[in-house]
Amino acid sequence: MKLKATFADGRKRVLKSPDELCKIDQKRRALFVFDNWQVYSGYSDGEVDEDGDFGVFGTIHGIALPFNRLIGWCYENDKKGKACD
Repeated sequence: MKLKATFADGRKRVLKSPDELCKIDQKRRALFVFDNWQVYSGYSDGEVDEDGDFGVFGTIHGIALPFNRLIGWCYENDKKGKACD
């Protein structure tokens, strides 16, 4: 099943499954969409800890977010660094 999200700035993106988080490129900024429709932006290494959280970096201190509430994620920009539609 493909889930397409439209963000506040008008970008439309197909979200990757939470199960694909382990394949994330930690050098690319991503958007993480949760079941309450909150969106976080940052970098992640895709590792889920023993508490069921994964880290998102690129904020002042980083943040641990609950993997079980993640609906999906996508890269913020395409591989060339341009914003995607």
